[in-house]
Amino acid sequence: MSATAQRVPGVISADLNFASATLLVEYEPGTDPRAAVVEAVLSTGHGLESLDEDSGPAGAVAERRWLDRYRAEIATAGSGVFAGLGIVAGWLGAPEVGVTVLFAIAIAFGGLLVWRRALVSLSARILDMNVLMSLAVFGAMALGEWGEGATVFFLFALGGLLESRSLERTRRSIRSLMDLTPPVARVRRGGTLTEVGLDQVLVGDIVVVRPGERVPVDGTVKIGFTAVDESPITGESAPVDKTVGDHVFAGTLNTTGLVDVEATAAATDSTLARIVYLVEEAQASRAPSQTFIDRFSRVYTPAVIALAAAVAVVPIGVAAVTGTLDTAVAAEWVRRALVVLVVSCPCALVISTPVSIVSGITRASRDGVLVKGGAFLETAASVGAVAFDKTGTLTAGRFEFAGIAPLTPELSGDGALTYAAALESHSNHPIARAIVAAATEPLPDVDEFAETPGRGVSGTIAGVRFELCSPRCAEESGLLGEDGAAAIASAEERGQTTLALQRDGRPVALLGVADALRPEAPAALAALRRLGLSHLVMLTGDNERVAEAVASRLELTSFLARLLPEAKTEAVGLLKERFGTVAMVGDGVNDAPALAAADIGIAMGAAGTDTALETADVALMRDDLSALPGFFALARRTVSTIRVNVAFSIGIKAVFLVLALTGQATLWMAVFADTGVSLLVILNGMRLLRRRAA
Repeated sequence: MSATAQRVPGVISADLNFASATLLVEYEPGTDPRAAVVEAVLSTGHGLESLDEDSGPAGAVAERRWLDRYRAEIATAGSGVFAGLGIVAGWLGAPEVGVTVLFAIAIAFGGLLVWRRALVSLSARILDMNVLMSLAVFGAMALGEWGEGATVFFLFALGGLLESRSLERTRRSIRSLMDLTPPVARVRRGGTLTEVGLDQVLVGDIVVVRPGERVPVDGTVKIGFTAVDESPITGESAPVDKTVGDHVFAGTLNTTGLVDVEATAAATDSTLARIVYLVEEAQASRAPSQTFIDRFSRVYTPAVIALAAAVAVVPIGVAAVTGTLDTAVAAEWVRRALVVLVVSCPCALVISTPVSIVSGITRASRDGVLVKGGAFLETAASVGAVAFDKTGTLTAGRFEFAGIAPLTPELSGDGALTYAAALESHSNHPIARAIVAAATEPLPDVDEFAETPGRGVSGTIAGVRFELCSPRCAEESGLLGEDGAAAIASAEERGQTTLALQRDGRPVALLGVADALRPEAPAALAALRRLGLSHLVMLTGDNERVAEAVASRLELTSFLARLLPEAKTEAVGLLKERFGTVAMVGDGVNDAPALAAADIGIAMGAAGTDTALETADVALMRDDLSALPGFFALARRTVSTIRVNVAFSIGIKAVFLVLALTGQATLWMAVFADTGVSLLVILNGMRLLRRRAA
């Protein structure tokens, strides 16, 4: 279809997305080939309709060609009715001519679906199922098997109709997300409420959302308090409390209170819109197994067609040479060759992978896990080790100030905290926010501020150089002393992270902050171990004592501490050498190099975060580790389903090839088997849409 559309003058490119059943056409400026594209696509025998209400000439053409919209239904009903009438007439002893006419009409109805597509395929030098079916039916007619030819077309039409309906269910499962946004928004303008279309809502507009209504755009709560059901975005089933300053997402359900929401993004740029777009792109991407199946099919189909030709030609030639050739022998071997042709179509084999990948990605998106492509879903199934960042991933990332220990009488504890908070006020690190929040005095100005990843922050305050850094940098000065080292050790044994405040290179105070474990982390990691993912490793820039305390409480396999960002990347490389496929779980921004180095990078809490949504291979939409076990379990089920589908498809093909060669299979049996296998493969793949416990 895409090749046909691309031949239309003015068209630059035409891409067919199997998962969403959409054709994206790019054309030259100053031209409008949409009507010609519609005509070209309809000429192939496929239905087409515009996604836009105002579709211009393309919509007008599609509207006039209503027959093409219902071609499959007409072909199936017509071929089925007249094939059935022919069979009944034969049973009742009707004249053979009348029975043949009924079967011929059934074949004509079936041809509505097949013949035009077959001609298009032949013109493109492609041997697809439509070509094979046409050859089989023409062969059956030539042999006088009109009833078998009619049955073949009916079963083929019925199978195609059922397949399209089944696949449409899968496609609707992600499209339905877009239906969650209301068609209009209630905007407060000039002291009055006005209902406007979503495309008219501007960034900064105040949108009023009543209880029981869905939020129309991404925004921030300005007035009111409510609970919001965010399951379409994050997969979280329990409503989340929202108050002034909290972010809300388009498509989520306001359950209790009346709130005013300030729009922070246009409707087309909402988190929900980006998710739908990224999921559809992911569904269209080819997984490694799908690429292999496509390559296999390109070799398999011509090979079996050659086999079918040999089945007809070789025995007939031998019989002619030996003088045993007669009409019955020739007809029998031609019939067997026709059955081989029908059996050779790799429909079930080709569809076995994409339907499973689409279902798996869609199920993951419903659970709040955004997978950027089928390749990553397959990779997740083979993960041998999972590496975790500590801060914000295994821990809550919400530090609390735990205390301060002055190292010199020249500076009080409150004074040291004020200087430290002044430095940290220019940093976005979670530890910095905890220290700033603990300060009670006005913060002085900081000049020449600098932040060094993995080390700390520094700056000049009132002409004096201050640095707030890790204990290691204080130890490097050689001035920490035994009392300071003992205080650091004591704090770290309690699981606290310590920082050293230095003045002109001399340690003057130690500050401690505490970061609690995520409440769901122990259960999530235990579930991963039950899945067989026993190699769970923590990579952190923190010191060994704090890292050991966290690793011990979570029963991690091992940990690597005091790692700068580049060292985390090297650590991931070492894990890949030891364990094979490695997944890295982090916050999606600070751990970007390590996430990129891993075979599959998983970003935490990506809802509303553009960077994480765009860069991560997999994004956990809510800030919750409990989605991880379900994702890995889903990946394994997806790969297992693909293998079962492929093995089943090839096995049935092999059985019917043997039956065809031995003369035990008829044309209608071959079509029934191929159609039946295709449907079973689709239904088996769609089972992935159902939720299961990890």
